[in-house]
Amino acid sequence: MKGIAGYLILAVVLVLAGWALLVAAGLDRDLATAQEHVAAQKYDDVEPTYETAEKYYDYASHVPGIGDGPANDIRTRHATLHYWQKDYAAVIPQQNDPVGSVPQDNPDLQLVVANAVYRTNQSKMKDKESTIAALDQSILTYVTVLKSAPRSEDAAFNFELLVRLRDEIDKGKRKPGPADMVLKGPDGAAGAPPTIDSTMSDFKIYIPLESQERQDQGVAGKAAPGKRKG
Repeated sequence: MKGIAGYLILAVVLVLAGWALLVAAGLDRDLATAQEHVAAQKYDDVEPTYETAEKYYDYASHVPGIGDGPANDIRTRHATLHYWQKDYAAVIPQQNDPVGSVPQDNPDLQLVVANAVYRTNQSKMKDKESTIAALDQSILTYVTVLKSAPRSEDAAFNFELLVRLRDEIDKGKRKPGPADMVLKGPDGAAGAPPTIDSTMSDFKIYIPLESQERQDQGVAGKAAPGKRKG
């Protein structure tokens, strides 16, 4: 009987392991498709996939050897998705210290939340007093991120950027009010993925010479620069 019971237990374990592997494979496929949709800015198709992935990764985080890494990554991706859509309320936890409420082992998510706090605070920037108060609150969020990840270059950049902005407004070198600063982080520059117009400016177009023009140029490195015809 003991032998039969052992075989039954082994069979159950193998079935559960096979089911887990099948679910993991399907989830990886869905996440790969979701990334394609994100690149195409089809965000409505991505939300259900991220919600499902969060649930499974939360369960998996209790399995020895897996930990919180995958769950933290999908939470950051999910928050980033809302940030790109400028749905900052879905990113910011409803606590007095929104960034501090995010676990310290997920500094990437903390940075997304800190950036969302700044974007939300922009609507509060009316006069000098309200602008400085909003900046002070945003600056403190990056301090929290840097406590969790002292070597985070993106958080340090955003912190220094807002400190300089506050100093300029306080000294009257800049008018108070919302400033569309280019924040750094895993969430994109300004709350949205880069557009084609913004990326094409970095490229230069070179027009190849025609056959007659190449002959007129002579041997490379020896002939004097010629003038383009036309």
